[in-house]
Amino acid sequence: MKTAWTDRNKIVANLFNPAFCGEILRAVIKEYNKHTSVDFPFAFSFIVLPILLHKETRQKMPRSTRTYFFVWVEENDSLFFDFAQRTKSMVKFTKEAISFLLVYKKIVIADTGRMTSTSEKIKQVSDEDYEEYNDILKKAEMLGKWLSQTSDVKSIYSFFRITP
Repeated sequence: MKTAWTDRNKIVANLFNPAFCGEILRAVIKEYNKHTSVDFPFAFSFIVLPILLHKETRQKMPRSTRTYFFVWVEENDSLFFDFAQRTKSMVKFTKEAISFLLVYKKIVIADTGRMTSTSEKIKQVSDEDYEEYNDILKKAEMLGKWLSQTSDVKSIYSFFRITP
């Protein structure tokens, strides 16, 4: 992102802090890679924040991955009515989070465009002030596992009506 940190709107800077967004991405990548034999597709990184940082969408996620991803999206179609636009508006924050993770060597992107996470444990905080933070990380791990079960990027993008 080209805007200097000091010139950013404080609310936007805090909500879309690259370290926080990066930790969300890293949790998804780590869990995805744990449940599949292929590494996390770069293209998936752009749908992570629009799902997990949208409170209503996150709250409607089921408790487990027993519910099929496509079934859940279909049953909650109203949450995804503007998903393509939401995703587009989050691209700059996703790119900044990826850059942050790369600089701090928290992820690696292979020549194939697939991503892996470092082996560090994702840190949750045991303080009630961090309840939403912990919920986001918990849902991030679930999303990673879910995406590993439905790993066709083209199908997911077309299902969300996202076009290049």
